[in-house]
Amino acid sequence: MGFTARQALFNLALWHGLILMLHGSARAGETELDHRYHQEIQPIFENYCYDCHGDGLKKGELALDRFDDVPSMIANRDIWKRIRDHIDFRLMPPPKEVAPKPDERKKLLNWIDNAIFPVDPNNPDPGHVTIRRLNKVEYQNTLRDLLGVDANVSEILPEDDTGYGFDNIGDVLTLSPVHLERYLDAAQLALEQAIHIGPMPPPVVTVAGNQLAGDGYSDDALRVLSQDGETSSKFTFSRPGRYRVEVTASGDWSANQPPKCDLLLNGKPLTSWEVKNQNKSPQTYTHEFITTESGLHTISAAFHNDLWDPQNPDPAQRDRNLYLHQISLIGPLDGPAPEKPGSHRSIYGQRPTGQSDADYMNTVLRNFAKRALRRPPTEEEIQRYLSFWPHAQAHGESVDYAIRQALAAMLVSPSFLFREETPVPGQPSGKQLISEHALASRLSYFLWSSMPDEALFALADAGKLRANLKSEVTRMIASRKSEALIKNFVGQWLQLRDMPGIAPNPKFFPAFNEKTASAMRTETEMLVSHILKNDLPLITLLDADFTFINERLAKFYNIPGVEGKDFRRVSLIGTPRRGLLGQGSFLTLTSYPNRTSPVLRGKFVLENLLDTPPPPPPPNVPQLTAGNKHGDHPSLREQMERHRDDPACSSCHALMDPIGFALEHFDGTGAWRDQDRGKPILTAGTLVTGQSFTDAESLRQIIVRDHRPEFHRAIATKLLTYALGRGLDWYDRPTVDSIVLRSGADQARLTSMLLAVIESVPFQYRR
Repeated sequence: MGFTARQALFNLALWHGLILMLHGSARAGETELDHRYHQEIQPIFENYCYDCHGDGLKKGELALDRFDDVPSMIANRDIWKRIRDHIDFRLMPPPKEVAPKPDERKKLLNWIDNAIFPVDPNNPDPGHVTIRRLNKVEYQNTLRDLLGVDANVSEILPEDDTGYGFDNIGDVLTLSPVHLERYLDAAQLALEQAIHIGPMPPPVVTVAGNQLAGDGYSDDALRVLSQDGETSSKFTFSRPGRYRVEVTASGDWSANQPPKCDLLLNGKPLTSWEVKNQNKSPQTYTHEFITTESGLHTISAAFHNDLWDPQNPDPAQRDRNLYLHQISLIGPLDGPAPEKPGSHRSIYGQRPTGQSDADYMNTVLRNFAKRALRRPPTEEEIQRYLSFWPHAQAHGESVDYAIRQALAAMLVSPSFLFREETPVPGQPSGKQLISEHALASRLSYFLWSSMPDEALFALADAGKLRANLKSEVTRMIASRKSEALIKNFVGQWLQLRDMPGIAPNPKFFPAFNEKTASAMRTETEMLVSHILKNDLPLITLLDADFTFINERLAKFYNIPGVEGKDFRRVSLIGTPRRGLLGQGSFLTLTSYPNRTSPVLRGKFVLENLLDTPPPPPPPNVPQLTAGNKHGDHPSLREQMERHRDDPACSSCHALMDPIGFALEHFDGTGAWRDQDRGKPILTAGTLVTGQSFTDAESLRQIIVRDHRPEFHRAIATKLLTYALGRGLDWYDRPTVDSIVLRSGADQARLTSMLLAVIESVPFQYRR
């Protein structure tokens, strides 16, 4: 109590000094995050990581102690992304080293997220999407829906590059001169099928020679009459009138005389020709006639001057034969010309009487451009395409021809080839809501891999698409066009597109062939389609006790009672094949041509099903040693365990290998087996999370029961990547969290997840 005020202040200052010495003082200019790092986070790194990544050591070129403050960490986000993944996926410290406790690991992850990757869940960043070119699938589908013809142009177009696992990523969809030339070729091919310039020719019906009935026999595409006889086919005459028959034939001579071909209608002779072309080199013979009756008639070709002269010194003159290549009926040749095809009429429309050529072309181009450009065209664009008319006039061409040339130009214009995504007018820079026409395109190319249909255009024109978004998504999923989502999204996410190129070594897998591969792909596609169309929980992909197979695949799986080529729903109860992990597509795609690969299978599950992509392997990884000449033939698991003794490999393999080993009862093509190299297969293991399992089924149950959030997050990540056409970044984390939450969390369904993706900020906005 005798302390003076001066002494009290001195003691108080001394006490505070001791506190600062014990707990560390904030450095000059240090932020709260910096302070937390030095006080709470750095000691954890020092305890578990500095033996390799600090105090002068930088194993793997990583030195944690070179980062002294948060700004230096933010400047190296790529490095800290890898650090975070290694901590989160338990890749570091290595398995044999002392690891942080769960609460310490959680503290590290939370601090990294808050300090280096801060996000505002209430104001997500939509990110930047590079303007996207239509890939070859989207281009072909768009031509189909725009022109009304299914022109096969995919073989003309170059292959597309892929990024983040998909071929619709804006950053990799470049446009080279070769692309532009091929797109023009594709556009011209499709327009030739859709449009017919000038008067329509009369209808033509052709029957190939090998489809004719009666005497003789078929030889490749021909009908051969080696003896006197008659062959025929039935043709439908649409009305009474004038018709033309064309018979394409060739023959063998005998005694210097050609074969004769008689043409008959309903058994009555019409005309006769000497078929002088030899060596199966065909010539076409024609005859016109008038019929007074419509309906079904029989047209026949007869051979009546057969000669066999085996004594002829010229072998080519010994046997007289008639070869029929085809018979065609053309007509009626009189009366009004046939109507233009539906594709032509839908493009050109009905021209009003008295309308000028220029006005007519203007109307056609405006209607077409609105659909082709997927938005209302500008006046400047229309005037540019109208300039084809004076050029056509100067060369004596019709307005229909000028229109077709303008359409070809439109189909290779940047506004058609690239998916423009304009914002709603009047918004400040930054995060901008995209227009309803841009939203219609995002929707249709996401769910259909094609352009919007009339219903989407109408809603966008009226500004009511967002107000009717949920009902439109439901309608679009119910459409047959949504099969494109299965073919293109699922085909790349689950790598089903690679099945046609899979070629297991027949020496090791004699029961596998192209038809088996095709059936496996169909099985997986049908399961995902069934989940989508019936609004089943997403976990059904891993937990389904049924599948869709035909007789071929049923025999491969050793499932009895399935007959025929048609795929049908089959129960899997009592089999080891529930869900994707038991399907041949997944098991074959994750194997080498001559053996299974626990690493590939484990990596596939982690990357595509659990949103836990392992880092790439280090360089110069040694190959597995299969054995030696003294009879040591270790099983694959024994080889892998020797390989995993390398400290550089142990961390990642501890993550992947247990998953792959659990599936070792399935060979390199997905067939069941009990031994590997004559040794029993050991499938038991432990995940890095500490969960133990005995076989593939118990592993599947662990994933379904304990890792459902990661599974849902993996699908949400892949769907959002595919929908946006860009890779996801750290600022997308709140969006992915929201999609998983909004889609139903534990019982998430694909339909609800699709809607959550579509309603998300990155899908609705642009930066």
